[in-house]
Amino acid sequence: MKSEHINPCIEACVDTYKTMLGVTPVRAGKLEVKTGVFPISDVMGVIGLTGKVRGAMLIGMKEEMACSTVGMFLDKEIPEVDADVLDGIGEILNIIAGAAAAKLADFKIGLGLPTVLAGKDHKMFADLNSPWIVIPMKIEGCGLFELAITMEEV
Repeated sequence: MKSEHINPCIEACVDTYKTMLGVTPVRAGKLEVKTGVFPISDVMGVIGLTGKVRGAMLIGMKEEMACSTVGMFLDKEIPEVDADVLDGIGEILNIIAGAAAAKLADFKIGLGLPTVLAGKDHKMFADLNSPWIVIPMKIEGCGLFELAITMEEV
């Protein structure tokens, strides 16, 4: 995976949080390359990427952050993970992935349907040929979440 794939995804995430949730600043931390089996967040949305690339994008966060994030999106307080939170995480991910696809227009990226999972102790697997690039994202005064991408040109 190349930096020209990753940076537009980070920009799309920051832009989405700014425009759709009214949150600034959103700062990207140091990315990590993950292979093998590794833990992932309590609530995560995953969307497949097709076209001249093959891969997926993920956002993941703790339950409290998921409630806060969707609460900002819907402009209401949400005390616990429910169907609205899971649907909201899928919608936010869809917006981020769509914005990233637009920034990567040369690759003619198509998006799958988002899948959202909730629960404790999820684990992901990535082999050496398809690592996940995990970028911690921080919202001042709100919390942390992860943006992750796996992508290869076909």
